[in-house]
Amino acid sequence: MNNRTKILLIVLAAGIIASSGCLTGDKTQESIAQKQGVTLRYLSSSAVVEPYEFADELGYLEGINISRLGSTTGGPEDIISVATGSTDVGHSAWAAIINARARGIEIKALAGPMGNSPESWYEGKPYLSKWIVLENSSIRSANDLAGKKIAVHTFGGHADYVTREYLAMNNISRDDVQLLVMSHHEQVLRQGQVDVVAPIGAQIDKMEAAGGVRVLFSDYEVIGNQTHCGLFMSEKFIRENPEVVRKFVEANAKAADWAREHPEEAKELAAKIMKAKGGNPEIANYWKGFGVREHALLMDSDVQFWIDWLVKDGKLIEGQFRPSDIYTNEFNPYYK
Repeated sequence: MNNRTKILLIVLAAGIIASSGCLTGDKTQESIAQKQGVTLRYLSSSAVVEPYEFADELGYLEGINISRLGSTTGGPEDIISVATGSTDVGHSAWAAIINARARGIEIKALAGPMGNSPESWYEGKPYLSKWIVLENSSIRSANDLAGKKIAVHTFGGHADYVTREYLAMNNISRDDVQLLVMSHHEQVLRQGQVDVVAPIGAQIDKMEAAGGVRVLFSDYEVIGNQTHCGLFMSEKFIRENPEVVRKFVEANAKAADWAREHPEEAKELAAKIMKAKGGNPEIANYWKGFGVREHALLMDSDVQFWIDWLVKDGKLIEGQFRPSDIYTNEFNPYYK
């Protein structure tokens, strides 16, 4: 990759973060799919577990190694990393992936890493993203949010866009609230630095278990049965390495299914993975699984909602994208 191209990709990818909120390399005669010990690089938060991390522990990857290069602030950073060739696989909210495609970054989602599908609810309990306030907060509905501070992990991510949709559904202007990017959500909420937080994954249940908080709304109330994010790779990598991609997607699906079928063992495995990444393994006690459909399959409805939202928001032109431009199930052997 020459410097001019690399700079262009970085600029394009940076635009995702601003507006949301392809691996490159020389061709070789031998496909990576024909090599032994293929290594896929990725970024992942220490508080989150990925289905393919489970797949690695369960021995499903069969000749594919994974290498975590560090933590991530969220999907937009993952997109930048894949776009510039620093990593091979990313995990991002749909709005950021669609925005990336609109800016010419050729990535495609291949499976669901996280969602709120009722198919995956553990003991009847939903896997939801929740917006949390203090128990004694005066905020009881969307109408009480004017002038309030809402903390999300990153602009352009799931929580950012679900917050915007929640406001729009209740006829509240985005300008009436202050959206902030912050970490350590439990701490900043309990210290009164913000009024509402949108923590990720098992951190939500940990906060609820500690008491003194309540749920304002959940993403299920806003977007329904939906896979939150897409697990994506560059289209160039997909074209050149279809067998690696097929193996990876199959292993990812098997691992997500295993977690749903073995919830207690899955919590133990999640704790092991979090600890290995330098995170707090106790969070895994509250972990309810990946929340994806059977076999981590994706649906048009996961993506179309966000295409429509971005058209409404003026970020896309009507008809600019179809869901099939953004994701594919073709590498998932369970897809019919």
